[in-house]
Amino acid sequence: MKFDAIFFDSGGTLFGPAPSADLGSDPRPEEVDARRPERAAAMLHALGKEVALEEVRSKLAECEQSSKEQYGIAHTFVRTVEFLYRIFGWEEKPEEILCVTEAYAGPRYRSWLFPGTVETIEKLHEMGLILGVIANTNVPGWIFERIWKGVELLDFFSVVIFSGEEGISKPDPRIFRLAASRAGVMGKRILYVGDVPDVDIKGAKSVGWSAALHRSPRGKSCEFADFEFDGLTELVDYVTSE
Repeated sequence: MKFDAIFFDSGGTLFGPAPSADLGSDPRPEEVDARRPERAAAMLHALGKEVALEEVRSKLAECEQSSKEQYGIAHTFVRTVEFLYRIFGWEEKPEEILCVTEAYAGPRYRSWLFPGTVETIEKLHEMGLILGVIANTNVPGWIFERIWKGVELLDFFSVVIFSGEEGISKPDPRIFRLAASRAGVMGKRILYVGDVPDVDIKGAKSVGWSAALHRSPRGKSCEFADFEFDGLTELVDYVTSE
């Protein structure tokens, strides 16, 4: 095989969905995101906080902006909810804040995965490759573990690195080196798989890794990519080819 380890981006690489995807009864990502205030308000109500939905909706927007301004790359949804508690003058109980954060983040559905994602990841794992994730995201890692478990991918990833928790984001070379160090593969043959040329491909190449570009759904090519593909199942043949 060409590689000892493969790291993946998340949104746009593993999660889509493709615009034409049949999601059945599942909502689309933009619908789940739009209902964040409703889920947060419902959880606050369940925790005994009597506050109107529209007030929560208005304040959450302010809190997210305040968190981004104060924490920069280290902004996460937990920070957003902490600001919300401060605005309303509530005691910042971690037990409650984490419950509201989880409601605010919401679910990600297996139907959002690009076709062949689970089968491809499982096959690469069976081949003995070390697999991991490096993602620029404000979703806390402990919520992403729930997400990965829900779509039946958690057991395949040895290391998961998220920008908001580390305070480092792609294409900064440090986040790639951090992932390699935690996975115990420094200096080994590593492939990074992503969908954004300037972030994923150039970032991986800057630390000497190989890089594969998932062209769908953005439809972009990149002269720096070692391999480009439209369907994730194509990765297996690339990894095993001489």
